[in-house]
Amino acid sequence: MVTLKSVIKSVIPAWIATYKTTHKGILLTFDDGPDVNLTPQILDLLAEYDVKAVFFILGKQAQIYPNIVQRIVTDGHYLGNHSFAHKTADEIGFKAYTNDIRHCQTILKPFIAATPRLFRPPQGKLSLSAWSAIQCNHMQAILWSIESGEWGQYSHQSVDQMLARLVREIQPHDIVLMHDNSNKVLLLLERLLPILIEKEYIFVDPKQAFPDVYKH
Repeated sequence: MVTLKSVIKSVIPAWIATYKTTHKGILLTFDDGPDVNLTPQILDLLAEYDVKAVFFILGKQAQIYPNIVQRIVTDGHYLGNHSFAHKTADEIGFKAYTNDIRHCQTILKPFIAATPRLFRPPQGKLSLSAWSAIQCNHMQAILWSIESGEWGQYSHQSVDQMLARLVREIQPHDIVLMHDNSNKVLLLLERLLPILIEKEYIFVDPKQAFPDVYKH
């Protein structure tokens, strides 16, 4: 799995997004939504703790639940592009992948009156074809440095195990990957947010971390 920590910072290309923050800042990100049941509950929880996040939206979901996408924006969160159909470049090829990204852009743009510039590739897969497609769409790729665990190598873990691992391993400047279509994430966040606040972590506002990402 390609993660932000696997890329040497001194040679990160301009189209891979990084961010600057305070000493104990972390950035929350959510993939694969919006989900009709879980995303609103996650938004409620984030609002309770005044936490802002980046939501990497699937175009096919945004078409079905535009009211939830609008709420994400209204609540002050950032919209990122996670493709339309959640297919990797290796699965569908360069041309289709490029068009898939562009299709999602077309769907998201009206919500913010601008063009989202952050793109998270499905499954975090950055092949040569994916890199080229991202550049063709004038976007920046953003991956993650730690994952909550409802998907991938930690998917077998219980919420208790996920919580223990994150509390143990999370570090300042981490980009946290979560999925807002997972009930485990909702249960995890209810317990994780107050713990991290108690530990004096600061949840980075994406609008401050990426001030130039929305391009009109």
